Amino acid sequence: MRDPKIRAFFESIGYPRDWIEEAMKYRPEDSYVAFNPEWAEEQPPLLPNKPIFDIALQRRNSDKIALVCLGREISYRELNDLSDRLANALQSMGVKKGDRVATFLPNCIQHTIAFFAITKIGAICVPNNVMYTPRELEYQLNDSGAKVLITLDSLYPVFERVSKSQVEEVIVTNIRDFAADNANIPKLFDVEKKEIPNTHSLTDLLRDHTSLKEYTGVDPENDLCLMIYTSGTTGRPKGVMSSHKNLWANVWVARYLMGIKENDVDLQIMPTFHCAGWDLAQLPTLYAGGTVILVPLFDAKECLELMQSYRVSVVFAPPTFFIGLMNYPEFKKYDLSSLRIPLSCGAPLPSAVKEQWDKLTGKYLYDGYGLTETNCGGTACLSYPKKRKPGCVGAVTLGEMKIVNDKGEVVPRGVVGEIMFRGFGVAKGYWNMPEETKKTFREDGWLHTGDAGYLDEEDFLHFVDRYKDLIIASGYNIAPYEVESVIMQHPAVKEAAVIGVPDPYRGETVKAFVSLKDEYKGKVSESDIVEFCRQQLAKFKVPKEIEFLDDIPKNPVGKILRRVLKERELQKRG
Repeated sequence: MRDPKIRAFFESIGYPRDWIEEAMKYRPEDSYVAFNPEWAEEQPPLLPNKPIFDIALQRRNSDKIALVCLGREISYRELNDLSDRLANALQSMGVKKGDRVATFLPNCIQHTIAFFAITKIGAICVPNNVMYTPRELEYQLNDSGAKVLITLDSLYPVFERVSKSQVEEVIVTNIRDFAADNANIPKLFDVEKKEIPNTHSLTDLLRDHTSLKEYTGVDPENDLCLMIYTSGTTGRPKGVMSSHKNLWANVWVARYLMGIKENDVDLQIMPTFHCAGWDLAQLPTLYAGGTVILVPLFDAKECLELMQSYRVSVVFAPPTFFIGLMNYPEFKKYDLSSLRIPLSCGAPLPSAVKEQWDKLTGKYLYDGYGLTETNCGGTACLSYPKKRKPGCVGAVTLGEMKIVNDKGEVVPRGVVGEIMFRGFGVAKGYWNMPEETKKTFREDGWLHTGDAGYLDEEDFLHFVDRYKDLIIASGYNIAPYEVESVIMQHPAVKEAAVIGVPDPYRGETVKAFVSLKDEYKGKVSESDIVEFCRQQLAKFKVPKEIEFLDDIPKNPVGKILRRVLKERELQKRG
């Protein structure tokens, strides 16, 4: 922030003066960096001071294709009209500004219509993971206080088994309501359309209601529009409160830093119950006037065919997506030449995966690091066209980043500490959790991430691991991600996960769970993996135990669930 041009930029976008004054105190050798507008693909304008649903309004008279899903296409004109009609229906049910409307939908046209309808009346969209059990759904419905639920009919039985909630109205839709007649419907969502007693049919509501006469006024900076629940990998899921401005920050980053344009086509594989389902890159693509292809469930062949036929140029996806594509036997026959921005997100990107992707496709696989609390890339770190470097997760986006020690003091560059962010992308806090909010969201704007990393001399962030996942063996700190990255370089390995397990002498020791590629099963032993690690890791980091699994447990976004593996180990060891 000492650079006059950077300081002038932050002053021009209305950055708080006390934040700027604090930033001026940091020295070049400190692990502190602010976004530099010279890193952007285009000269970035001011953040829009508008409600997020303006994205649907700005092209309400356009017949260009906005959304594609299961062979069905709808235009910007249809998207705006249909979301207007549903907004009117929700208002007729008594939904008003500030109310929470829960969605229980995969990536589909209905979900995007619902999001814009909910926000047009000033309500808050609360997406629910489509893999939830009744217990998990019940928790989230009760915690959010949602009065309306919009769900697929195939998922309605899950809601039926919820014993208690505040939901008063249920809107149901069949996945085929917005699909081509000959669409290949994922079995998970494919059920015969039937009338469900005491519910409303989405198609009937859209038919019977006219467009809104006026939209609810909102304060973009303070009014909430989206509440995504954290994955619960470190404890009980928390509802992250995002304002309209928070979402605009992320749209701004993807549009101007990544350079998403009107002719871009986004393959939306990140689920819409995750912040990346909206932020990376559905909303930015719609803002730019591009086309979004919504994928309800990952299938390598289907995704490759969509990427080839629709000339997909933008894909934000977890590492497992890229691994899945490369492991598909006919991967090389598909034409991916249109792909301009492939970016790995949602989980750490193993270097072996990036190297293999870059080599096979000739396309640079970008990396990124963000949290639900930062609205993905709103105020986070991304590698982008003008600022990228292999081996790191990227540079700070719209805001500031610093690395601190356990006393909260900024550490020198190159020293590992806790990553902290501040900026317009940082959410407002946790729903109904004032104490948790106070611990994570500081009054001076800084967000505690609970993640470890270090800042290099070129302003790039190097992610180390979650502090809670660090293994301490004989006093040495071992980052599971580093060990996993080495194991992933073995040609036989499909996936790997590393945890610390109790050890009577070392306190903890390293255990690796390894999933082998099909052609290597029965041909590679535990000792082969250990020996491979010995060649590339210090002795204290080498796994002492190896266990082969058919599949590594992951959440629906593709993030490895080390917590699940730890719980299994503790149960096994008594």
